[in-house]
Amino acid sequence: MYSTVERDTHFQHVLHHLQTNTGVQGVVQLGSGAAGYQDQYSDIDLMVAARTGVDPQSIKQHLAGYFLQLSPVFIKEKRFGPDIFLLIVLLENQLEFNVSIAPLEILPVRSPLWNVVVDRDGQLLQRMESEHERFISSPIRYETGDVPFEFIYASLALEKELKRNNPIYALKMLETLRELTLTAQALKEGRKVHQFKAYHTLNHSFIEDYLQTYPGSVDLVSIRRAKQSLHTLFATCLEDHPQFKLKPYMERLLQER
Repeated sequence: MYSTVERDTHFQHVLHHLQTNTGVQGVVQLGSGAAGYQDQYSDIDLMVAARTGVDPQSIKQHLAGYFLQLSPVFIKEKRFGPDIFLLIVLLENQLEFNVSIAPLEILPVRSPLWNVVVDRDGQLLQRMESEHERFISSPIRYETGDVPFEFIYASLALEKELKRNNPIYALKMLETLRELTLTAQALKEGRKVHQFKAYHTLNHSFIEDYLQTYPGSVDLVSIRRAKQSLHTLFATCLEDHPQFKLKPYMERLLQER
């Protein structure tokens, strides 16, 4: 496991490397690192802005070459559209980098946790502040779909599989209910839903109730009891919710035993 000193050293080295690339407009640090890191296990998350007219793929290749010199455990490349790339890098000491590369003109803001750490002429900061204002003023910051409907739909599927004596699929649907409940609660508390992992920071009472929704054993009675507990918790989550509301038929289905 890496130390905070090692993480800071790698962070400064990768920033220096990016600054040597004339195609880089700037760099944004994302996630908990932008506010001082959550703990000693936090990774390094960066978003690299390519200058106008520069192919982001060339920056991606330049950066991948740098990481290869560090003898990583792996480098995984992902592509989102023609001009958006992501490099996921794991070093031998388990330090992980997640670096996205995209043109300056389309850089998004999906979280209040960001900090411009490299900016050649101020254009990057201007772009981020503009997108941040749009993000903050949006009544719906994260597209999550119709969470109440998806919850009801998964619950009906779960019950059907219990009647079929199919506990494996029923458990899968139970986990879907659990994920939807977490999403509803995180949105209610105004948390960053995009890549949200800090579930331990949610309301303490919610956490206690949530942990009670796991079945005590893998049998039909325990799974159904866990489903009913999730129904109760989900209904509580949606009380005074800023985004979701239970329709009458949903309330009826949640109350059914």
